Amino acid sequence: MESSGMDGKLKKLLEKHHLKLQVLLLKIMSYLVQRVNCFQRLPPCSPISWKESFSVIIGGDEVRLGKPSPEIFLEVAKRLNVDPSSCLVIEDSLPGVTAGRAAGMEVVAVPSIPKQPHLYTLADEVINSLLDLRPEKWGLPPFQDWIKDTLPLEPWHIGGPVVKGFGRGSKVLGIPTANLSTEGYGSLLSEHPSGVYFGWAGLSKRGVFKMVMSIGWNPYFNNTEKTIEPWLLHNFDEDFYGEELRLIIVGYIRPEANFSSLQSLIEKIHHDRKVAEEALDLPLFSKYKDDPYLKSST
Repeated sequence: MESSGMDGKLKKLLEKHHLKLQVLLLKIMSYLVQRVNCFQRLPPCSPISWKESFSVIIGGDEVRLGKPSPEIFLEVAKRLNVDPSSCLVIEDSLPGVTAGRAAGMEVVAVPSIPKQPHLYTLADEVINSLLDLRPEKWGLPPFQDWIKDTLPLEPWHIGGPVVKGFGRGSKVLGIPTANLSTEGYGSLLSEHPSGVYFGWAGLSKRGVFKMVMSIGWNPYFNNTEKTIEPWLLHNFDEDFYGEELRLIIVGYIRPEANFSSLQSLIEKIHHDRKVAEEALDLPLFSKYKDDPYLKSST
């Protein structure tokens, strides 16, 4: 399960609107809380601790049957004194989705199994990651941090020499990407959900440029491995394989998706470019163009 800053977003939403987080559980502790390690590693008074945001916390050792039994979810509703039908379950496991539906609750699935969303058909909605959660769909106040179709993120960096990809960027799509090797970035790739991001790219011999990039399996081409494919938004006269490329990722645009035709894929990529270019002109994002990481050499 990939949090990618959503732990903070959900917590702020709860605090701002004084909401009860009614159901977000798994075995010993809620899977999301477990992922961000709030219980195990943060002091009880930590300002980013989740503990105070929960009205009820139930572990798997407090019920007779585990998932896919609905018992743990029904017990939560009972302790909250609410009808199960008014509860929303956010789950990453198939047994959890089954349990939530059996409890009569609405369920949003965030699949923990890559490239297998079709397995989660019992869920009311399947989303690629928590970045794509829209609380307003479920009667909750919306997140307020989307700006011009982009979600600002805590900036993160990645870099390395430009490598040859699948050879389809320029030849098939007419969109030349500057691929990075995923070697050594396994933990980073698992931390960040697949999808389309944007930010700034620094080439050691050429300068700094706007960029939009995909992370994922590219469903249209059915990749077998997760890839990193930045598109530097500048017309270059020549290839620059082997040149050091450094990226700072500052925002998120959309989840990875499949397309019915090559043309629809190309159109969507160009739309992503337009969104990224406009967003990067905003002071919120443009300030990162001067990040020292982009201009330093290895």
